[in-house]
Amino acid sequence: MQTKLIIILLVTGAVFMQSCTTLKRYKSAKNSETDNTLADINLFGFRLSQAKPEKESKNLWDLSADAQSQFLRILNSRYPDNEMFINSLNFKYMNSQVEILSDDYTNKELRLIFSVSKKRDYTKTGSLIKAGLSPADRIEYLKISLDIPEKSKLRFTGWNMFTTDYGSVDIADVSFSRNLDQGASAYLSAGSEPVKGNSAIEGKSSFSRKEDQAIKYRYLKLNGRISEKEIEMEEEGTREIDLTGNIIADVSLEFDKFPEVLTSIFGLKDSTGKFNEADKLVISYSDVVVPYQIDPEDTIKAIVKMDYIYRNVGSGRRTFQEWDDRVKYFSGSIEKTFPLFAGSRYLPHFYCIGTDCPQKELVRIKTASDNLITLKFGTYREALGFYEWLKYYFSKKEHQGKAVSIGEQVLVFKNGNLTIDHILGDSCFRVLSYY
Repeated sequence: MQTKLIIILLVTGAVFMQSCTTLKRYKSAKNSETDNTLADINLFGFRLSQAKPEKESKNLWDLSADAQSQFLRILNSRYPDNEMFINSLNFKYMNSQVEILSDDYTNKELRLIFSVSKKRDYTKTGSLIKAGLSPADRIEYLKISLDIPEKSKLRFTGWNMFTTDYGSVDIADVSFSRNLDQGASAYLSAGSEPVKGNSAIEGKSSFSRKEDQAIKYRYLKLNGRISEKEIEMEEEGTREIDLTGNIIADVSLEFDKFPEVLTSIFGLKDSTGKFNEADKLVISYSDVVVPYQIDPEDTIKAIVKMDYIYRNVGSGRRTFQEWDDRVKYFSGSIEKTFPLFAGSRYLPHFYCIGTDCPQKELVRIKTASDNLITLKFGTYREALGFYEWLKYYFSKKEHQGKAVSIGEQVLVFKNGNLTIDHILGDSCFRVLSYY
């Protein structure tokens, strides 16, 4: 009877010890069901910037060997002090003080911030979650995708998630011991007279081995895929790691190209700062490409979809450890449409001169070959400088009845030549944004 009781106690203790191990992911799990109301996603804080060309500059080490030798002699004569001479070796030379304009305005840099939140209505009950929500619940898996429409003429070209990011957690330290006992015996006999007898020799040895192992678990912190029209990210949670929070993705985009012509007018002022006459001015044109859109006023929208796995704790929620939880998994999916940016944000900031009352009319220039080109300036400063020159030009009486001629090119406005009546007679005549 005692033997049976001891066996029962040993078996019960072994089962109890096995059930209390902290290496389990959960105590029990129910079949997964679907609920699309347990999590939410939002997109905000996007920042759009133009990919600008780098400013050109040179230093000593960019020169040839012969040029370096000549340049060192010049620096030695200009900076005789030893410390100043050494510091001058790393100076930047030929820095341009003029803003460098790009000829391609179709490449953009965009920062997207995805905000994932969990519904915290702990009173929620229903056919799906019988036990209700609890603070022990967490989002265990996420897959987020962003799609841009085909008609936007926009595509992804790169981002900052080419490398998969993994994380690891320590699960437990396991110690393993093993003992091995060996025994041996031998008998000796003596049969000679007059003494007879037997003797025994016994030996025993013991071997032991101990091994310590650290159990770790590697999980997927962030992974991503990209194509021309879609980006996709996924995350995996683990023990006590909830996936609510923000995910930042820096992406590069490119629009379809549309050609434009920018105008630059040089020689507006002389060395003393006074305005020059029209015969001193020089006009140059540069070809650039801008984003092509059927309707620039349209807002580009994106479709964001999130698939998730929600871990609901039915019992064991009072403890912080998860190995004693009875859980149920819910899969859900959310799809939303968000505005990415309006036309005023992705189109370049070009400036022109004209009026927008009651409709937009801009100053154009008629070339020697009778082509009409709208005056478009790459910066506000250039457009304002030429507008101030026009007011100076028409302030002289001898110019008030004449057209503005720059070389063989003539400024036109609406259906005729640009005159002083257009500038002074229209209160809306000023520097305007082209787009």
